[in-house]
Amino acid sequence: MHAVDVVAVCAAVLVVLVAAAVLARQRYMLRVAGGLPVAVRVRGNRWIYGIARYAGGEFRWYRAIGIGTKPTKVLDRAGLRILTHRRPLPSELGSLPANAIVVECRAGDGSATLAFGEGAFTGFVSWLEASAPMS
Repeated sequence: MHAVDVVAVCAAVLVVLVAAAVLARQRYMLRVAGGLPVAVRVRGNRWIYGIARYAGGEFRWYRAIGIGTKPTKVLDRAGLRILTHRRPLPSELGSLPANAIVVECRAGDGSATLAFGEGAFTGFVSWLEASAPMS
């Protein structure tokens, strides 16, 4: 066996291992309580899929493709307000399912546009409207 063949086999094994790690992370995050698929709009009309989790007073969003454990975007419930919600526009149907709900939010000093499934949207609104326990 030549050195080039060994390098090629090692590279192929590495690619398979990284792909398996990404898929395992996605499956784990979706199975843990509170995990849901959510798309986030970045830079104009580009949608990126990921997995969101509710953690106390935060909505944490993780990119779907990756092996990192830190959230890509964190929205604090105290500063989060829904501005509008709607179905995807015809120009967005290539990136989002027709039954998705696009939510435009004010998040502190900035804004965020999220796309949920119908059930996940209901859960998001309930979480957002829930008050903190009285102390």
